[in-house]
Amino acid sequence: MGPSSTSELESAPAAKDNAAQKLLRVLEAVSNPGDAHRLSDLVKETGLAKTSVFRLLSELIDSGYVARRPDGSYAPGRALRLLALKLTAAPDDSDLIGDRLRRLQADVHSTIHFALRTGDYATYVEKIEDTAQPIQIASRVGAQIPLHSTAIGKAILAHLPESEVRSYAARTGLHTRTEYTITDVAGLLADGRLVRNRGFSIDDQENEEHIRCMAVPVFDTQQHLIGGIGITTIAPLVPREKLEAYAPLLMTAARDVMTLL
Repeated sequence: MGPSSTSELESAPAAKDNAAQKLLRVLEAVSNPGDAHRLSDLVKETGLAKTSVFRLLSELIDSGYVARRPDGSYAPGRALRLLALKLTAAPDDSDLIGDRLRRLQADVHSTIHFALRTGDYATYVEKIEDTAQPIQIASRVGAQIPLHSTAIGKAILAHLPESEVRSYAARTGLHTRTEYTITDVAGLLADGRLVRNRGFSIDDQENEEHIRCMAVPVFDTQQHLIGGIGITTIAPLVPREKLEAYAPLLMTAARDVMTLL
C-alpha cells in the first residue's frame, strides 16, 4: 500500500472525531441555560461556521434532540430531555418511565410503545413486549412510524393546529398502508375531532393488517406536545371493545409518565 493511501487511512478517524466533536459542541450550546438560543448565539458559542451550525442543527432537529421554536430560536428537543431523565435518575430508579410502562403492560397484557414526535414521524423510544402472546409485534426502539396511519401518530395529529395537519398531509401525501388507512385530509381532521372528544386514538389495521392499537398523547411539564403512548394488540385476538376498555388505564399511565418528563 502506497504512502498516500496510508495517510488517507490515518486521517479518516480524525475527520470522524472532528465531526462528532462539532455535533457535541452544538448540542452542548443548545443545552446551556437561557431561554433563547438563536443561530447567531450558537455560532458564537461553538466557534463554528454558520453553515456548519445550521447543518448540524437540522440533523439534531430531525432526530428529535433539538427543537426549533416559533420565534426561530433553538432549544433542547424531546429526545434529549428523555435522555437527560434517564441519565439523572437515582440509581435505584434508573428507569422510572420504563417501570411505569411495564406496570401498564402487566395490566393490559399487550405490547406498549412510547414514541416521540420527530418531524413528520414518531420515533419509538420505549417498547415493552408482551412475551406471552403467540405472535410478536415487529417493532423496535428507534424505528420511525408515520403519523396518519398509527394510533400514536393520530393522537399527535389530533392535538396539532389544523393548519399544521394540512401542511403535514400536503408534504407526505398520506400514503396508503392498508385498505383502512385514512388518505384524505378531511378524514384525518374528522378523526382528530373524534380523538379529542373521547381522549384516545384508534388504529384499526390502518398501518398494518391484523394490528389494532390505541394511543393517547403525551405532553411535557410545559404542556408542549411531545409524543404518545400506545397499546398494540393482535386484531384477531383482541376485539376492539376489549382494547377500548383499557383506555382509563392507558390515560392514567400517560399522566404518570408526564410527571416524570
